[in-house]
Amino acid sequence: MADAALRAAQWVVGKAVAPVVDGVLETWAATRNFQPNIEALSMELLLVKATLEQAALKELGGPAMEVLLQKLRDSAHNAEDLLDELDYFRIHDVLHGTHDAADVHGKGGVQDLALTVRHTAKALGKNLPSLPAYGRKRSRGDSSSTPNANQVDEEVSRHMPKLGKIFPGSSSPHPHVRADEDCGNAQETPMPEFNKAEFSQRMKGIVEKLQTVRKDVNNILQVCGPRIVLDTAHHRPTTTPQSAEPKLYGRDHVMNSIIHDITKGQYCDKGLTVLPVVGQGGMGKTTLIQHIYNNQQAQNHFPVRIWICVSFSFNLGKTLEEIIRYTPAVEGENGCSTTQELIEQRLKHKRFLLILDDIWQFTDVDDWKKLLLILGKSQEKGSMILVTTRQKEIADQVKKTVEPIELNGLEPREFKKLFLLYVFDAEQYPEKKLHLLDTGDKIMEKLKGSPLAAKTVGRLLRTNTCLAHWRMVLNSKQWAKQTNGIMPALELSYDFLPFHLQRWFSYSALFPEDYHFRRHELISLWTGLDILTPSNQNPTFEGTGLSILNDLVIHGFFREYKTGGDIWYVMHDLLHELALKVASHDCLSFRLPDVGSVEIKPSTRHLSISIENLGEYNGKNLKRELEKLKTRLKVEHLQTLMLFGATDEGLAKLFGDFLGEANALRVLYLPHLKYPVEAMVHNFSGLIHLRFLCLGSLESVVPIILPLNISKFYHLRVLDLKSWSGSSRGGASPVGRPGPSSYTVADMWTVNRYSIRRNWASRRRPGPWGSGGLYPPLSSGGFPEGMSNLAKLCHYYTPRDDELHSNICNVGKLELLEKLKVFRINKKSEGFEPYQLEHLTKLWELGIYNLEKIHTEDEAAQVKLNEKKCLRRLTLDWDHSEQYSVEPGVEAVVLECLRPHENLEVLCIRGHRGPTCPTWLGDELVVETLQSLCLDDVSWKVFPSLRNMGDLCELEIQDCPGFSSVISMSWIENLRRVTVKHVKLLENFEYSKSSDGVELNIEGKHGLHGLDQALFFDKETSLEKLTLKRCPPLELKHLLMLTSLKTLMVWNSVSLVGPLGGQGNVEWQLPVEHIKISNLNGNSGKELTELLSHLPKLSNLDIQHCKNIKQLVVGVDVKQTTPATPKLVFPAHLFDSLRELEFYGCLEVILVDPRTLLPEGVWLQALRSLQRLTIQECPKFLSAFSFSGHLFPSSLEFLKLTGVKGMGTLEPLSNLSSLTRLELYWCGEDLKCQGLQSLLTTSGQLSKLRVIGSPGSFANWDPNPRRELEDVEGGQEQPVSSRLQELYTYVDEGLLSAPVCSLLSSSLTMLELQGGGCEGMERFSKEQEDALQLLSSLQQLHFSCFQKLQQLPAGLHNLTSLKELMIYDCPAISSLPKDGLPKSLQKLWVSNCGNQELIQQCRGLKDIMHDILINTIATCMT
Repeated sequence: MADAALRAAQWVVGKAVAPVVDGVLETWAATRNFQPNIEALSMELLLVKATLEQAALKELGGPAMEVLLQKLRDSAHNAEDLLDELDYFRIHDVLHGTHDAADVHGKGGVQDLALTVRHTAKALGKNLPSLPAYGRKRSRGDSSSTPNANQVDEEVSRHMPKLGKIFPGSSSPHPHVRADEDCGNAQETPMPEFNKAEFSQRMKGIVEKLQTVRKDVNNILQVCGPRIVLDTAHHRPTTTPQSAEPKLYGRDHVMNSIIHDITKGQYCDKGLTVLPVVGQGGMGKTTLIQHIYNNQQAQNHFPVRIWICVSFSFNLGKTLEEIIRYTPAVEGENGCSTTQELIEQRLKHKRFLLILDDIWQFTDVDDWKKLLLILGKSQEKGSMILVTTRQKEIADQVKKTVEPIELNGLEPREFKKLFLLYVFDAEQYPEKKLHLLDTGDKIMEKLKGSPLAAKTVGRLLRTNTCLAHWRMVLNSKQWAKQTNGIMPALELSYDFLPFHLQRWFSYSALFPEDYHFRRHELISLWTGLDILTPSNQNPTFEGTGLSILNDLVIHGFFREYKTGGDIWYVMHDLLHELALKVASHDCLSFRLPDVGSVEIKPSTRHLSISIENLGEYNGKNLKRELEKLKTRLKVEHLQTLMLFGATDEGLAKLFGDFLGEANALRVLYLPHLKYPVEAMVHNFSGLIHLRFLCLGSLESVVPIILPLNISKFYHLRVLDLKSWSGSSRGGASPVGRPGPSSYTVADMWTVNRYSIRRNWASRRRPGPWGSGGLYPPLSSGGFPEGMSNLAKLCHYYTPRDDELHSNICNVGKLELLEKLKVFRINKKSEGFEPYQLEHLTKLWELGIYNLEKIHTEDEAAQVKLNEKKCLRRLTLDWDHSEQYSVEPGVEAVVLECLRPHENLEVLCIRGHRGPTCPTWLGDELVVETLQSLCLDDVSWKVFPSLRNMGDLCELEIQDCPGFSSVISMSWIENLRRVTVKHVKLLENFEYSKSSDGVELNIEGKHGLHGLDQALFFDKETSLEKLTLKRCPPLELKHLLMLTSLKTLMVWNSVSLVGPLGGQGNVEWQLPVEHIKISNLNGNSGKELTELLSHLPKLSNLDIQHCKNIKQLVVGVDVKQTTPATPKLVFPAHLFDSLRELEFYGCLEVILVDPRTLLPEGVWLQALRSLQRLTIQECPKFLSAFSFSGHLFPSSLEFLKLTGVKGMGTLEPLSNLSSLTRLELYWCGEDLKCQGLQSLLTTSGQLSKLRVIGSPGSFANWDPNPRRELEDVEGGQEQPVSSRLQELYTYVDEGLLSAPVCSLLSSSLTMLELQGGGCEGMERFSKEQEDALQLLSSLQQLHFSCFQKLQQLPAGLHNLTSLKELMIYDCPAISSLPKDGLPKSLQKLWVSNCGNQELIQQCRGLKDIMHDILINTIATCMT
């Protein structure tokens, strides 16, 4: 622990001394005769730093040293705060040309003397009997007696001559406050005054404390011995091939897959293969490999098996020695002179399995290459090396061609078995311990599938299986405190990290558990904490932060994933516990209800509180808990405050009281404000140390206006308003808010220095700023004037879009800004000139708009894009929506002058009217590292040669009529994404390569007569999905290149393919699995028939709106058909390969009776592997079928028929024993359910049934729910059970009958009754009501579209399993059942029912049944 304290102290001291390293602060102080004070503090900090460097060479230990180091840290923090305040005054002076120090006033020495005396009196006020103290911390609970600055000035004035009357220049007590500011403004806080005497006194105190502790530490170091550095490997137990776990849980599939691949599959006949297994500590990597190593199949396959526990750093010499120890001797090896020769001789004719367990790093990567070279000389195929590691970087280094296997948490069901095995020696809860189930499940959820965590916590719980102990373990997370288990395993990974990565990881503890980060959130936090330090190699915070994030992902501390095009990061819950543990000396993170149980350390400076999902809470209890917290926590030392979740009015007040003294904040993170920020942080305007400010108001209950004092936070580096929805314009209503009669922030809240008071009475709109109003002037985009004063601002994140970036006037002052997504040239007469961009050399991303307003080469040159080495993303935009008399030649010159630096990676040019691309993008290519290029609405006749851009990954060209280049497949396959829209021959061309596969969509225009005009198939492609719309047909030469194609879709075209002859006797096949064609006007039946013969793997065929397909022939050889009628003939190989078939909107297609061609015809039954069949809007499809036998194959699992008439009964379907879902829509009014019983009872699998548009289908149907058993149990009859779970149908006289409902009683869970077939029905009959009550398993019951139904069926309260009741579009129902609803009901949905009596009755239920959800939409759909 002393080592951690030492490193933390070194880090803090380094941060404290940073402000004086460059000499800027000392230079400023020198002009005010303040330099000696800063020099003294600077020197002492350097001495402390040197002392700590010496301490790092010594063996430290003991809690006393930790206390001393903590004192050094505290004093260093105080020094950092003080120097930060001085730097604030320095920045203010630079910005405003002001001089507050007493010795620099140019108006004469007497005035200087007056100011100095007043400062001194304030600083010494505590020594005057009647003068309140100033410049010291006010005591707790004494806010009422603490004076403000004006009161202090008045007290000082009473004890000194009235110099203000003698010397007019000294009349203002606040030199920094203008007369119009000193007018009682409730929101605007005056600029704090620089008090030289007070600063001198504080500096002296800090130096004295540092000196005292430094001398004490030096004395101790004299007797400390030299530091002994232990190898991390010493902390790791050596693994062996024998597993302590007799059964492998949750990894069977992975284990069996690996064993198959290495013994019989893809690796068994190859040369030496390396398979890495990567995962965080405790995920079971070693256990998995042990089971593979000892598997009998692996033992039989590998004559030589070698197990080496690397444990830390890979050492080639030791590894070779271990290999020799495991390998048996062979004849002739005595002649081998070296270890390498001996191994080569022994393994020359042996297949071997080598396990290298737990590699952490390579001392020399070349050693790994040497090992592979030695082992690769074996002449036997199929040898394997299995490597386990925690580091993705190691896995990437050792792999040859095989991708690593990544182990994450176990699947919940398997994890539960393993967890319970460690607790109870059984895979399930004992009957006497079922009361532990809920708590146990919550504990398991926290462990997120970690096998080692299951072992650690399971053993902890088995010592005491009472509920109180389990709850204590859950609430206190005792597994984090165990000395032998999951935490030590994870701490090894943490200890392996360099110190700077440890710091960055540890502060992630401030985010809640299971939080999903966006990259800017983490980078912003690190930036706000001053722990990101850009370097010459990586000069921006963005680049540095991304590099760190990548390192933490590589080391396994974060998991990266993509969704919706965004990159997110998440941390395993156990790693979050680790972060909390290692950061506990200065970070505190908790849920608000748990405040009473958290451990508080006096050194805490970073606080994170989660108030999400609070539910109802006791305000008095929380207030009491927060007051207790305040007694243990020094709020005035807090540097970070992060609040997750929205606050109501009570919580806002609680936090306002709690945070009254939080003046040292550097990070303020409030993304869910419901009330103004001043409601919770009363001294918001005085937070001069702020580096990172995040404000969000998406859930605000009152209109909120952006605080105007943001422009005075001179240290601010990150301003995050991504979630801001309130107004940022003084005196104006927020967008979407009511007009002048509504409340404003000024009406709702009145703010002064120490308190905030609700002011509900006043509704007056704020007046003009110069007349004592509450808001200052704002820039056109809602920024208070002076935002350009934030000279340290690096990032400004905006809500919804980035247009607010364009509203920063004089943005050229923000020289550290890294992203300026929108800069509009000459938006106003001043402050938006091109030269504003000249000195913004740190820009990572830049968008320049309204470039049509630049008329000369000199103006364009002022931007100096070629000097912006950090720039990675650039947008250049010309807007011609308004008329500007700019010649194309001028725009060409302007674009030529806007040459970016060669480091640019992403470029977008939009709206340019020049004749050609610039030379720096064409013949004299400068941006050779370009990865993404977008050209939008440009008038070029000459486009850049895209082949010269070797790093290009993404290309987008749209609305460029001059673009007519033919794209070659060999070129685009090197890219990740290509989009070409609205060009000469193409409406759309989209190519994408991702983890989901390689896709190409082409939509042509009228002039496209052949695909070769747009796409050149110059090689076999990796294309897996091809979609063609309004395109010429695929020719044979194209098809032969689609060797990886799995999905082919053709829409709105004349033909599918051209002639497929011309290859002689050469057979060719494609791996296509799915074909969809729609709206083809040619002879599509013939074309598809010919194509199908070359698709042996086709499993899914979807045909829509093809009017020229007249006949479908199945079960007949193609040669036996006649060409007279356009036919689609299925070749024989489809009988086994086809799994899904759909016909939709093919009005003329008829299924041909094969007996007209062959006497043994079998209709669609020939498709013996078909699982899903859909036939919609094909009225003639079955017109040739006599329905005397079975029509469809028994393999069907899903069948949907729409508008297919003529069946009469369901007997033709009775053979479908595998059918699980059947949907019949408008298949004839005469359709009856005879034949359905075979699908519903034990011989069938039907679980979901929909029958719509066939009223009376259940009439007179007796499913015979009882049957005679064969001589079983005395020959007694047993009821037949049904498998049907969901039924959606019309109500008819046969459905709600006792025989049918008895059959369905034990299985049916969802029933939706529709009134479409009984428009005049007003009520259910007694027989129907009684039958409905037989459905004892029913959980969901829906009534819809009963236009005249006046009441629901009686007896619904007897449906004791019912959870959901929905009433939709039943306007005549006036009330709920008089006999009530079942107690089990959880959701009641009443929608599109306009009866007010029913609506009021439903609303009344909310007061007595809180768990019912009621949606009463009063409008009635007719």
